[in-house]
Amino acid sequence: MFASPEVDAPVTLSKEAQARIEVALYASGRPLSVEELSRVARVGSRRRLSELMTELARRINSTFAAIELKQLEGQQMFSLQLKPQYNSIAKKFATKPLLSTGVLRTLSYIVYLQPVSASELVQRRGSQAYSHLKNLIEVGFLQAERRGRSRIFRTTDSFADYFGLSHDPEQQRKQVAKQGLITKAKQVESTEPPQAEGAPETV
Repeated sequence: MFASPEVDAPVTLSKEAQARIEVALYASGRPLSVEELSRVARVGSRRRLSELMTELARRINSTFAAIELKQLEGQQMFSLQLKPQYNSIAKKFATKPLLSTGVLRTLSYIVYLQPVSASELVQRRGSQAYSHLKNLIEVGFLQAERRGRSRIFRTTDSFADYFGLSHDPEQQRKQVAKQGLITKAKQVESTEPPQAEGAPETV
């Protein structure tokens, strides 16, 4: 007796389901989880949707020159985003900074201290650090892992690519110490060429 196929586990995404996923990723401006995407696409099996998202990413990434559908490192989350090498062009037309100065200062602490717990960040940056962490995870610049009762945070490759930094945490510390993330962010978001490196930026 043959096993029945899994309920709500389509072989391919319908055009309508694909369109709904693209709209959700585009409008949200942040990575979305497989759980969120399964609700949007009306696909009951999250495991199957994850497989379908991998196939959709292959099609999108082979079709568009500057846009990519990317799965976040070590997470069941997907982001529709610009390829890092085109961020400088996009920033010419951006209406507001991606991150506030306060969030950038918290991110600087994470670069210096990573891996770092939320409680340690709150001690140094105050309760605002919680909202900053949420913001940074949403844009794909941080990843979190559980260690006992604590959540530990570290930067992602997407963060390094966006700011033009090394993927190695020790090299990131040195690069940020020389110039600072606020200055780096202004350079990324500006049409002007980077200025000469100066004294470390106060965080």
